[in-house]
Amino acid sequence: MPPSSARFSAESWFWGFCLLCSLTVLAPFTILVHSSQLNVGMPTFLATLSTLYSGARLTLLSIEGRKKLFSLTFWIFAYVWMGLVPLIQLSTGEFPWPGNYDEWIAAYSLAIVLIGYVAYDAGSWLGDKCYSRYGGRLAPYSFSLSKSRTYLLSVFALVAATVAVQQLGGFDVIVGASRYTLDQAADPEAPKAGSLIWDTLLRVPAFVALLITWWMWLNREQLLTQRGQKVRHMAVLIYLLMLNLVVNNPMSLNRFYLGTMLFSFLFVSLGWNRRRSFSVWVVGLVLTFMIAFPYADIFREESQRLNVAPVTVQLTSNGDYDAFQQLANTVVFVSADGSTSGYQLLGALFFWVPRALWHDKPIGSGQLVAEHLGYDFTNVSSPLWAEGYINAGLVGVAVFLLLFGLVTSLLQQGYLASARKQGLFIGGLVPILASFQLFFVRGDLQNGIAYVIPIILFYVLTATVRRTPSHNAPP
Repeated sequence: MPPSSARFSAESWFWGFCLLCSLTVLAPFTILVHSSQLNVGMPTFLATLSTLYSGARLTLLSIEGRKKLFSLTFWIFAYVWMGLVPLIQLSTGEFPWPGNYDEWIAAYSLAIVLIGYVAYDAGSWLGDKCYSRYGGRLAPYSFSLSKSRTYLLSVFALVAATVAVQQLGGFDVIVGASRYTLDQAADPEAPKAGSLIWDTLLRVPAFVALLITWWMWLNREQLLTQRGQKVRHMAVLIYLLMLNLVVNNPMSLNRFYLGTMLFSFLFVSLGWNRRRSFSVWVVGLVLTFMIAFPYADIFREESQRLNVAPVTVQLTSNGDYDAFQQLANTVVFVSADGSTSGYQLLGALFFWVPRALWHDKPIGSGQLVAEHLGYDFTNVSSPLWAEGYINAGLVGVAVFLLLFGLVTSLLQQGYLASARKQGLFIGGLVPILASFQLFFVRGDLQNGIAYVIPIILFYVLTATVRRTPSHNAPP
């Protein structure tokens, strides 16, 4: 091995070992040592195993050092929400929402988590193998970003936002509003689908146009080669930035939109060091989601104040960390009523069908389980594991997570290949989807699909599509 490669390998393993110790020893021990009481048993053991599994996967990815954004955000979610959080909740017996769980329910729920891990890894492995064998021949079409279509989307974003503002209550209500004032201005009798459409038109086109324009600017030496193009492009970029400051101001954004926007721009803009970047991202995201995340929604209520609480208190009492409890609640629901045999999945896939036409259209899985348990507050999560289980039991968990790992792996491999070939289309799309994945996996699935599909559609509208040569054509 050449000296440079040897130094690279040694440094990667060193940082990987430090990360492994931090994730699997330091962080769990620090949290548990500050707990007032510890309930040790099989659920706690399985929660520890979940923490070790996800922490080890993040460590292996860190040693590899490639910019695998889907793997990064999936295993970050798994480590925090399905590892550390159930570990502290089960060891103390405290949960964000009302509920007491027999030991078998908690242990069975964590077994579901671990089955999901194995299925996701199997899907990722299968996706890697398929891409390495077939490569670009997997899809019969190729996509490339179009400057003219991006500029048209920039114009459409202003028109759509102007109309949406009027539909949602007027300029004085929407612009500069907080989440509290938006909720107060909303018509409780208005159809939810209509509000979602107008809110999407208000925010998504402006965000997508801004990110693509910024992505093009970062690659200006390749895309903006003609005289005067850089000046015109900069003017469009400034206009879109001002538009987004109006329609996507942090005070009025839901956290999934705010987080998606923030991480998308960071993933696109920041450089990548193969030896250190993955470890830095892991540490930064873990600290963000354990410390800063609960305070990111401070503008939801008008009189809400910043009350700082210890991490252990946040993880056991804050509804933001209810993913594992909702999985346990789903186990209780299925034990009582059985699985829905895919009916909840139909509601997620056909989210766009109005309830006026589909009278018994399924509600979100999180809401369904919460109402079954008698919760007054039903805007709860339903992680991907719970979605698979409520639809088809353990088979559903394995299928959901395997397919999810397969699809994200194919996209991820295309993204890694595009970095070598200077492919621009997927280079902007994957950072958006990987950022949104943190909130998509948390669920519920119906809302996740309803929010991510418009982002994908508006992004694809900026592309030029060409049919690739036939797979049977000679090279």
